[in-house]
Amino acid sequence: MSLAEPKPGAPPEKQVPPAPTGGNHCSDQAGGAIGAKSTTMVAAALEAAAAGWSVLPCWPAGPRAKSPVAFLVPHGHLQASVDRDVIRAWWRRCPDAMIGAPVPVPLLVIDIDPRNGGSLESVETACSATLPTTLTVWSGRCDGGRHLYFRRPAGELSSTRLPPGVDLKTSAGYAIIPPSLHPATGAGYMWQHHPVAELPAGLRALLRPAPRPDFTFRPAGNVGKRSAALLLKLSTATVGERNALLYWAASRAAESGVLDDLAPELLRVAEGLGMPTGEARRTVESAGARTRAPR
Repeated sequence: MSLAEPKPGAPPEKQVPPAPTGGNHCSDQAGGAIGAKSTTMVAAALEAAAAGWSVLPCWPAGPRAKSPVAFLVPHGHLQASVDRDVIRAWWRRCPDAMIGAPVPVPLLVIDIDPRNGGSLESVETACSATLPTTLTVWSGRCDGGRHLYFRRPAGELSSTRLPPGVDLKTSAGYAIIPPSLHPATGAGYMWQHHPVAELPAGLRALLRPAPRPDFTFRPAGNVGKRSAALLLKLSTATVGERNALLYWAASRAAESGVLDDLAPELLRVAEGLGMPTGEARRTVESAGARTRAPR
């Protein structure tokens, strides 16, 4: 079954692929038995594919570590595959490649990165809930970093209210899976097998986009029709769309040669939608620098 195309009408809980069993495992991060199963990366990639997890090769070291091997998968995780021949060919070319796997459609991942201040405790404090035991991948960095897999609820999700060092991954991205070796330590990522849990209500609420501010757009009287249309479109942006729509509107204004005059209005609308002033200003400046009208 394709992870990208769940069976029509089937409830999400029926489509969670089983976690691969190959690679490294741990029974308890706080002292349980830990054992490494001898396997090659290609064997582990093939086993993951057999379990229904699409995979792709990622650079094992260097400045591009963990990113897709571009000469094999130029479109990144969008080219992840369960085809055994394709997977063998990839790892024949790059036998030490880390294994990346797009997050299965019915799932999401809470990515905890202690290097940037992330911790399980910070997530639990932010959502006022104790997180249930769930399928987990422990980072080979061996610093407590982990990927927590949960069932994905319906509706729009956002990472903007998660604490520092904690991120959200969905089927729009990918995660490294065992037994990939961490480029900084040489230690393997490890599975901790548990049934995939439902998100607790507090964390589910935390992942919902912040309520949109009550904002009514009123264009200034000296704004032309085309500029007014850009501002009106921007004023309809949801929380997850603000940055992209602001960049789009600023780019169109730059192409028309009116960005300098329209920038204050763009910033006023963006701030009215709850966008931080500094972020909005940087977005407008970036759009202007890239798409100024030819002189």
